[in-house]
Amino acid sequence: MLNTEKKGFTPIYIQIAQNIRKMILLGHYEQGDKIPTEDEIGNDYGVSRMTARQAVTELVNEGLVYRVHGKGAFVGRRKLERSLNKITGFHQDIKEMGLHPTAKIVSFNKRKPTEKECNSLNIRKINQVFAVKRIRYVDGVPYGLQNLVVPVYLVPDFNKVDLEKESLYSYLKEINKPLAYAEQRMEAVMDENVAKTIDIPETIPFFFFERVSYLEDQTPVEMLHSYFRGDKFSYTVSLSN
Repeated sequence: MLNTEKKGFTPIYIQIAQNIRKMILLGHYEQGDKIPTEDEIGNDYGVSRMTARQAVTELVNEGLVYRVHGKGAFVGRRKLERSLNKITGFHQDIKEMGLHPTAKIVSFNKRKPTEKECNSLNIRKINQVFAVKRIRYVDGVPYGLQNLVVPVYLVPDFNKVDLEKESLYSYLKEINKPLAYAEQRMEAVMDENVAKTIDIPETIPFFFFERVSYLEDQTPVEMLHSYFRGDKFSYTVSLSN
């Protein structure tokens, strides 16, 4: 159903594009399949052909579908596209795509930091950290695994946050400690243990990210290891001279 309320209103063509995107990503349309025509979209959603065309153009601009003159629009790929140009979390990115992100806590511990965590988070062995392992889902499908470590002294009430529904970044904003910047590296990996944990075939590769995020005063607040499925995601970055 389309939302036509004024408060927080999302343009109709964007809502239609979100619905079609969701059907593509959840497998209702395979790569190479033809999506509904502009006339069919207009009839299905009760909108003009111009609005239907805008919705398809939105998907074309994302690279999710492509047009063939005289034949219609077809699914080009079935991957979620995320940008590496900004500091955003999984939860925010997926919601902005019109999809439903959830998480399952595998473990949540309060413990002493490892040597690497001490170095990355600029803390000492006497400090404690919260260590969280979460499976990340999109509309009920497992898309990845994240291992999050934060210093207890910075977020003492972090154990009260519902991390199956909320994000660390939103919580940091709520307590007036928003992220300012992050340093991140990425590589492609195969990881049998991660695949078993999220219950997917061991032959699926992952994008592995190691991120350390900082507050405005350059205090490191997060060490994050993320494993996202290579068959479900693609990543973009803007380059300039």
